[in-house]
Amino acid sequence: MEVMLATRAEGNTALAAVFSSEYPKLVRLAYLLTSNNALAEELAQEAFVRAWSRRSSIQKEEALPAYLRRTVINLANSSLRRRRLERRALATRGEEAGQQDPTRHLDCIQALRRLPSRQRACVVLRYYEDLTEVQVADLLGISVGTVKSQTHKALQKIKESLGGDRYVG
Repeated sequence: MEVMLATRAEGNTALAAVFSSEYPKLVRLAYLLTSNNALAEELAQEAFVRAWSRRSSIQKEEALPAYLRRTVINLANSSLRRRRLERRALATRGEEAGQQDPTRHLDCIQALRRLPSRQRACVVLRYYEDLTEVQVADLLGISVGTVKSQTHKALQKIKESLGGDRYVG
C-alpha cells in the first residue's frame, strides 16, 4: 500500500510539473484552433482533466505532452463541429430571424432531467461531450449496443416530452 501511495504521489508531482510547463502552450494551441480565449482555456483544462483520469495508462512522463496536444486538438475539432451543427440547426429552423421560443431551452433541460440516469448520461456524453458511441460505452462500462439503444430511447422520450416534432428535428 505504501509503494502505491508513493507512486501516486510521484505521478501527481510529475503531472503538476507538466501542467506548469505545458498549460500556456496548450492554451495557445487551442486559441489558434478556435479563435476563442475562453474556449481555449476550457479545452486546455479539459485536456489535463482527461490526462489525470487516464494517468495510469500513460506509461512514460515524456508521452504526456503529446497526449495533451492530441487531446486539445480532438476537443477543438469536436467543439468546432458542434458549433457548426448548432448554427446549421438554427438556420434551418428560422430561429436566427427572431422566431426562437424562449422556453425551449428550459423545456429541453426539464426533459433531460426526467430521463433515467443511464439514458441521460448517454445523451449528454454523446451529444454534449461529442463522444463516439465506443467512447461512451467505455466510459460507462456498457456495450456499444446498449449505448445505441439507451440513446435512441432517451431521444424518443425527449421528443415525446417536448410535444413530438416541436423541438427535436
